[in-house]
Amino acid sequence: MEAILKDAEALYQLLTQLRQAGLDALPSELTQLSPPLITLLEQVANHPGSTIMDLAERVGRSAPTISIAIRHLEEAGYVTRHPHPKDKRSVQIFLTPKGESLHVKVQTARRATFARLLSGLSSSERETLLSFLKKAIATLKNSPLENAR
Repeated sequence: MEAILKDAEALYQLLTQLRQAGLDALPSELTQLSPPLITLLEQVANHPGSTIMDLAERVGRSAPTISIAIRHLEEAGYVTRHPHPKDKRSVQIFLTPKGESLHVKVQTARRATFARLLSGLSSSERETLLSFLKKAIATLKNSPLENAR
């Protein structure tokens, strides 16, 4: 167990260094929204028609928090709400053309950053890294939540 904790600390430090090196950074023209709002915008893009509750579950925040964030995105013209066809108390969230445009720009910038990150690795090293990350994510998804958040 001690070896795993040591490796966990090393992983944490590496992830911190990745963030400091700009892994999460976006070009200044794309920073009109905060990182949490960009994350929410991406969720709406990847799951159009989601409800506030759907989004809250996906990002691990409360429905009131997501509702406020969606209001900000709506006021900025990035998303729109439509009545839910089956649940009249609920609304579905969709990107507007402005939101779709920003989403595409964010995705393009992120892909370029990840390509830069991987460019120093050989094909087999990239394959190994991606395989290990997939395995780690699967382990995390299948583990009980302990000490989360």
